[in-house]
Amino acid sequence: MSPRKIWIIIATCLIGTTALLYTHQLQATEVDQPLDWKEELKQIDDEIKATENQRDRYLAAARRAEDEGIRWQFMQNQKQEARRAFQRAEDKKQAARMLQGRIDALNARKAQILQENSRGK
Repeated sequence: MSPRKIWIIIATCLIGTTALLYTHQLQATEVDQPLDWKEELKQIDDEIKATENQRDRYLAAARRAEDEGIRWQFMQNQKQEARRAFQRAEDKKQAARMLQGRIDALNARKAQILQENSRGK
């Protein structure tokens, strides 16, 4: 397994662990002492913004790697570099897809909070 693939797996695990810890923290807070739902929405919005920024950075890095791959694939003796660049691009896209999944989960939680609290009014 290549070092880049190992790095992507580690980053993926960290992202997943962070997501689980954050979700667990929210659930624990709800049991111990309920957060004001507006404060929870603010926390979710902050995390969505940070996650979107990180996702966008991964997508930009993927585009750069693809551009490198395209340039290298037409140069003599650079086919291996082109393959590596395309693999880096795919790894970055995979990380961005995982972050998008986290964004979707946060948006679903936000919608649930808004629905629960619109009934109470």
